[in-house]
Parts: sequence; structure tokens; C-alpha cells
Amino acid sequence: MKIDLFKLNNYNYLDISGDAEIPKNFYGTMDIRDIKNVKVKGSLRINEIDEVETDLEVSGEFILPCAVTLEDVSYEFRTNIQENMGNFNDFYDKCQNTLDILPLLWENIVSEVPMRVVKEGISVTNISGDGWELISE
Repeated sequence: MKIDLFKLNNYNYLDISGDAEIPKNFYGTMDIRDIKNVKVKGSLRINEIDEVETDLEVSGEFILPCAVTLEDVSYEFRTNIQENMGNFNDFYDKCQNTLDILPLLWENIVSEVPMRVVKEGISVTNISGDGWELISE
């Protein structure tokens, strides 16, 4: 997700509202099958000492494997990002005029992935398969 630094520099404040696409190569080696409907809403601002501050809410949906059946499970997430990104001049390049906040978003989204999920309606006490049965945990 690219931010127009020209607008941010002129107004010292920028509202952000939109969708973000997380590339598959970010999570391809993890137990995440897909990330859908990622929405970003909030603002960026330049404070009195020329540092870029974020106040963003990010929400979306993970598709994860069930820990018991390996079927797809939908898991909604929501996270708030309130961070100081550093001095504005470190980001501002007159040739580029954009700031990609996707690494910042991903850094915070990945912290929301649960250790494991179980599909609704699956009882982990009475499970069995072809030639096997769980007697006790």
C-alpha cells in the first residue's frame, strides 16, 4: 500500500482508507492458506519534530488449516498500529514521492496469527479415523 508523501508533506496529515493486498510470497512458507479482505483505516501525520506517526486499524480474514482435520478455517483479525516510523526526511525522496507501508502492515498482521485453530463443531474428545481412535489425550 503506497502513500503519497507529497500530500503528507504539504498537510502534515493524511487520512488513509482502503484495501491492502498481501502478496502470497509474504506468507507462503507459513501455515496461512490465504489472507482476504484486508482493510486499512486511519491516518499518518508528521509531528512537531518531523517524525511520521501512524494511527491505523487493520482488519481482515485469515484462511488457516484446522488443527484436527486440516480443512480450511476462516479466522477474522483486527489490529491497531500506533507507531512512530522515524524522521520524515528519511522517507522523503523527491523522485519517488511514495512510501510503501506494506512491510509495516505485515509486521503487525503476522502477530495476529493464532497458534492453532479448530473448525467449529469438531469435538477433539471423540475423534477417530480409518484404523485408529483417540482414547485419551
